Order: sequence, then C-alpha cells, then structure tokens
Amino acid sequence: MKILRSSAMLRAALGAAGIASLAITAGCASPPNNDRTDIHEAGDGFPALDKNWYDGGRFVEPENILRLAEGQTKDQVRQLIGNPHFSEGFFGVREWNYVFNLYTGESGGDYITCQYQVVFNEDMALKDTRWRDEQCPALLMPVEKKQDETLVLSGDVLFDFDSDRLSLEGRHALERVAQSTLSEFKVPRMLVAGHTDRFGDAAYNQELSRSRADTVADYLSTQGISRGDIRTTGRGEADPVVTCPGSVATQSVTECLRPNRRVEITISESVGG
Repeated sequence: MKILRSSAMLRAALGAAGIASLAITAGCASPPNNDRTDIHEAGDGFPALDKNWYDGGRFVEPENILRLAEGQTKDQVRQLIGNPHFSEGFFGVREWNYVFNLYTGESGGDYITCQYQVVFNEDMALKDTRWRDEQCPALLMPVEKKQDETLVLSGDVLFDFDSDRLSLEGRHALERVAQSTLSEFKVPRMLVAGHTDRFGDAAYNQELSRSRADTVADYLSTQGISRGDIRTTGRGEADPVVTCPGSVATQSVTECLRPNRRVEITISESVGG
C-alpha cells in the first residue's frame, strides 16, 4: 500500500469510531478497452500499483463500495465504482482491479491509497471483493471498542437495507473481528446483541435485531469461533445511544439515528479456557 498523504499513524485493523467517509466522485474519462495483459505480481494476486491508469489512484464515493453485492452484473459494478483501473479488459475477465484513495478522518484531509479487487463467477456475476491491505476495509467498516471487550459495528454497513443478510464489507469486518478475537482469547465466549432505531413496528424491530444477531453469530462460527460459545439477543429499539428529535423518518433524522442501528459483540474468556 502506498501512502500519499498522511501525517498520522494509520488506524489499526479494528478501526476507531468516527472515521469520516468523505464523498468525492471521480469524473475522468474511461480508460481504453484494451485486451487483457499480464498485470499480476507473483504472490498476493494483485497487480503492481504503478501499472494502473491513474497516477496516484482515484477518489471514490465510499457508499458506492458499500453498495456492491453478490450477483451484481459487470454493468452494475461499473455504475457504482467505474471501470477497472488496469489494462485487463472487460469481457470474459473474472477479476477487476482498482486503486482508490480513502480519507482517514485525520485533520488535513489525509488519505491512503488502497488496492481493491472485484471477483466475478463463471456467469460474470459479482462473487466477492478483496482489499490488499487490512487498513483499507477498516476505514469503510470501523469497529468501535467500548469499555471492557465490547465491539460496536454499524448495522447499516453490516447488513443490506432492512435485511438480516450480511453485506460483502460486513463479512470482511466480521472476519477481522474473528481474527482479532482468536489472537487475544484462547477460548472466546461472545454475546451478540442486535439493535435498531425507533422507527417502524416495535415487534418487527425486535425480530429484525434478533435475526441480525443470529446471522452475525452464524458467520463468526464459520471463522473459527464455536457457535456453542456465542449467545445472541435482540434488543430492538431499546438501549439507544443517541436521541434525535423528529417523529417522521426524514433523511436527516434517520442519519442522526444511525448509531442506534448497530450490533454489539461482548467478548470474554470461556471458563477453563
């Protein structure tokens, strides 16, 4: 990863709360549709940074990266994040590579340059995404650490809208949580609590929060944490962390209530671990 401007240390893999995702949409012309060339370095499957079309990478709207989802077509991917940034072709190609500049949230407009890869299946539908460096997804999906060993993740980023289906970046965030947990605890136990905001039917919110907590627990169990050591609970709209005026779910009120839509994971060492 190449650092273009940064006077501060980069965030750790479990990023801190309050990282600002500034929205800057690039508007340069598309690169030529050249035939695929051999652009990959040996080892990690990413191309050499200096082979990209744009000197220094491109700024991207973070929300567009977060809207990428399994099954999307290449045209839909291009609508969200543009054409690939390397001379690798468009048709019949299973990987597209990008170089994005992401703001760190530090004063002075510091940013880091991140390499990003979109992987397609045999039907040319989006299958998965990869980052070259772990600091980069942490900027999009920060994990806040509260008192003791409680981690807080944004429900808006973990899940598709009004759904208990994990987003691609949500999966990557939980993979980082599992990796960090297994490095710090011999036999970890977890309590996963889902939370919603106050809008909508209370019973529906309760069920959605419970279902989201179960989804998080199930995914963590695929990352090496025993499902039997993970308890879940749905808190619905209880236990808000912010209070926002307004009785109608306008955009401004909904954005104000974003911190309430969250998943909290409390970690402890299993007895006898």
